[in-house]
Amino acid sequence: MVVVSASFTHADWKLEVRHVFLETSWLFAVAAPSYQRTPAAIELLNLAKEGHIKIYVPACCIQEAKHTIRTKFQPKEADRLGAFVRWAVEQSVLDDKTAESARVMLSTFQGRVTAELDCLKDTLRDITSAAGVEVLPLDDAMLKMSIDLQFTEIKLDTFDRAILTAVLTKGRELRDGGATDVFFCTRDSDLLPWEKKTARPLDELKKLYDDAGVWVYSDFTLASPLRPGDSGQATGS
Repeated sequence: MVVVSASFTHADWKLEVRHVFLETSWLFAVAAPSYQRTPAAIELLNLAKEGHIKIYVPACCIQEAKHTIRTKFQPKEADRLGAFVRWAVEQSVLDDKTAESARVMLSTFQGRVTAELDCLKDTLRDITSAAGVEVLPLDDAMLKMSIDLQFTEIKLDTFDRAILTAVLTKGRELRDGGATDVFFCTRDSDLLPWEKKTARPLDELKKLYDDAGVWVYSDFTLASPLRPGDSGQATGS
C-alpha cells in the first residue's frame, strides 16, 4: 500500500478526494515496458480509478513521455547479447543447451518490449483517459502566468515552465473551490522548491507553491517531504 504522507492513511481517503498533479516522470513510470514500471506510480493510477485521488497531468507531458520511452527502451541489448552468445558458442565458453536458453530469453525480451513500444500510444491514451485522471490543456490563465514567470528569477526551460504554470493555475483554482489537499509530485529537480543536493529552499519558487496552496512531494509514495500541516512547503530530505 502506498503511504500518502504520515498525516493520513488509506482509510482517510474515503473522507475527501486528494488532488495530485503529476508530470512526465509519472507517465514514464506507468507506461514504460512492463518490467521497468514503478509499483508506487501504478498504485497512484489505481487509487485514481478507485476514486480515492484525482490525478492531473499537463497535456505537454504526453508527447515528452512518448518520445522518452521510445528512445530509452529500444531493445538494442538483445542484439549485443545475441552477438555475445554467438561468440561464446564459437569459443566454447557456453555449451549448446545454455546458448539456446539464452537465445530464447533474448527473443522473448525483444518481442515483448517491441510489442509494448508498438502500442505505446494506446497505453498512454488508456492511462490519461482513465477514471480519475484529467489532462490539463493550456488555457488563457496558464498563458498569462507563463508570461508572469518570465519576470522572476526562476530558471526553467519552456517545457518545465508550462508544467509549473499548469500546476499553479489549476492548484489555486482547486484551493479557491474549497479543496484542502492539493499536491504536486515531481521527480524533476528543476521543479522542486529546494536544491536537490543541499536541500536549500528556493524561496521564490517555494512562495509560488505556498501562494497556490500546493504541497510538493518528490516521490510517488507522496511521503517526502513530510507534510506537518498548513505551515508552508517543507524542503527536501
